[in-house]
Amino acid sequence: MLTILIYNNIPCLLKPCHVNHDLHRSPLLVALTRHYDELVEHVRRRFGDKSFAREVVNDVCVQLLENPPPENKGTPLALLRHISTCRAIDRYRADAARNAWLESVAIMPDTQIHMHDGESILCGMQTLEALQRAVERLPSRCREVFLLHKIQEMPQQEVAEKLGISRKMVGKHLMRAMTAIMPLMAQCTGVACESTLATMRLPLLALYPAQNDILNAVAKRRRIQRMATMATFCIAIGAIWIVDPAYRTEHIATSTGERSSWTMDDGSEIQLNTDSALTIKSHLRSRRLILDKGEVAFKVAHTYRSFVVQANHVTITDIGTEFNVRNLPAGVRVTVLKGAVQVTSNQQAAVAKIITANQQIDYDDATPAAIKSVDTNQAAAWQRGKLVFDGTSLRQAVDEMQRYRRASISLRGERVAKLRLSGEYSINGLENLIDALPAALPVKIHRGAADDVTISMK
Repeated sequence: MLTILIYNNIPCLLKPCHVNHDLHRSPLLVALTRHYDELVEHVRRRFGDKSFAREVVNDVCVQLLENPPPENKGTPLALLRHISTCRAIDRYRADAARNAWLESVAIMPDTQIHMHDGESILCGMQTLEALQRAVERLPSRCREVFLLHKIQEMPQQEVAEKLGISRKMVGKHLMRAMTAIMPLMAQCTGVACESTLATMRLPLLALYPAQNDILNAVAKRRRIQRMATMATFCIAIGAIWIVDPAYRTEHIATSTGERSSWTMDDGSEIQLNTDSALTIKSHLRSRRLILDKGEVAFKVAHTYRSFVVQANHVTITDIGTEFNVRNLPAGVRVTVLKGAVQVTSNQQAAVAKIITANQQIDYDDATPAAIKSVDTNQAAAWQRGKLVFDGTSLRQAVDEMQRYRRASISLRGERVAKLRLSGEYSINGLENLIDALPAALPVKIHRGAADDVTISMK
């Protein structure tokens, strides 16, 4: 038994297996029955053909009968309008594609088959589907060039200007597209030529976006690419800033008895004492210096970049200062002349010492001693080319003099080592100082063949 539903003299014929016995309770079907004319008029206003509108509403009726939608809590009439509009759009596109194909079959120069020949239409539709798949497989830029030139009939020079590529590149994209499409045309039609492809232009026009839509999509993609490039650039700059790479490394050094001055690009001043070596690394957001040996004085110019000195497993960070760093046999001595520094050992990075002006701290094997006050005039005397002793034991004085002299200075006996020496002496006159020691202390000087000096009691 067949079920026939009639809405305004339009029959909908269904097989019994397709009919749901609870359909009479469906709000959508009740609304469709009541507002049938209104739905037809709604579709007609958009598409201009009342017969077409009736067919669409009938399609909606069949759709609801065969595949009832789930219960909807919204307004049934609004949902029916939406369903009808979507159905009309689908049907309009299908009709347009079919009509375009029929028109192309009618003007095909290589065939003499009547346009209503079913076999010819079926073959053409299969060729069109295969051609569409081939076009879809093309790279996006290649596909855009093919559609704009071959389908939209835009000149190659204009295609190049609109897409922002060269005329030569347009030719390459077209060659790639035709290389992919022509074998398919030969397989489907037996002929691979431009005229055969031209017969497909009207169907393809109905399947693909209009010229302006293609160009708008290209412009949108360009904007997205520019934004992505900008975002990548910003991320790269941020990563570089975080990593803080070194863009220049310099090495400066002095030999025994030599002192030297150095000014960095940022204006910071560096003085190297005798037999010293310093590595200067300029980073993007920091200045890092490594004291390899000897003694260096720093007068730091303040910039956005931090100033950090490393020496014997100890890190000194400038806070706004002039300071002196000296490598000891088993550690480091830091003396602050002005401002302050933060000092940490690599083994105890969490424990930081703040050293201010006129203070000094020694690290013995990365272990800090107590902070003590010092006479900065004496501590920085070497920067003025002076050695200053104030009741200093002769052993300590000789150790200091030895730094500026290649030939050795030795003491004979503990008594002579415990003698005390005071005064201010010129580093450049070190030999005069040695010769003058017998006038200040009860000692005698003996010079060897290699200019070695031995100091002993008289």
